[in-house]
Amino acid sequence: MQQAKASNEVDELIETHVHLVDHVVHQLAARFPRHVDRDELHGAGAAGLVDAAHRYDASTGVPFGRYASIRIRGAILDATRTRDWATRRLRRDLRAIEGATSTLEERLQRTPDDAEVATELGISVSAVQERRASAVTSTLLTLDRPLGDDGDVTSLADRIQESDTDWLPEAALERNELVGTLRSAISRLPELPRRVLLEHHFEGRLLRDIADDLGVTEARASQLRHEALHALQAYFGTAYDQVPTVPENAPGKRARVAFVAQVQADTTWRCRLAGAAASAPEPVAASA
Repeated sequence: MQQAKASNEVDELIETHVHLVDHVVHQLAARFPRHVDRDELHGAGAAGLVDAAHRYDASTGVPFGRYASIRIRGAILDATRTRDWATRRLRRDLRAIEGATSTLEERLQRTPDDAEVATELGISVSAVQERRASAVTSTLLTLDRPLGDDGDVTSLADRIQESDTDWLPEAALERNELVGTLRSAISRLPELPRRVLLEHHFEGRLLRDIADDLGVTEARASQLRHEALHALQAYFGTAYDQVPTVPENAPGKRARVAFVAQVQADTTWRCRLAGAAASAPEPVAASA
């Protein structure tokens, strides 16, 4: 019964003093930047009130309202410090800049520039600019926080242009199709040109080392590489715009025509998008 009574007392203290949370949040909110979520401040203050109700000892003679206000205030400040990347020194410097700016505004009846603020504080202009820049980089913004007034419910995330192609459906689709098309085309190259191309361009091997492994001259290995590149260039010229055409005098024209026809017959946009072959490719003659 004693435990139940203690619990009831705690509940009563919380319910009868919940207004203190709004009061303290209102007092402290003016000190925080506009991006700080007031709901988070209220949540931290409510946690401080609950903690105060559990810890309160009436025998000390301190009124609960006074004790709870201190605990609520401390809980809010602790919560904001854990979310603040700026150091206390930086916050102190910013308060000094804000104070000097306010003083000069009253004295000059206009907004002072950095040089005037620096003179008022007895520091350099670069120091004022550096402290302001540090404040910008240390500010945390909530992407889901609504922006604007008059019923505008857009969030910060809605106004930031995404540049990562992994998060842009159209760009990701185009990239995946391009990579899949390249893989499908390479897999259908004749064996020797394909081997030279892969080992030289993807594995970084020297042509002379590849030629030694194949038992051919370095000039022949270079010719095989060009055959592979020209074949891919010919096929990509049929699939994409603004691809340069293969020079008319490039050797292996009939082989390229056969290669392009084979890739077009064996692949669809679905298998190219997946980067997998629709069927096992038959080798095309290495040259014509």
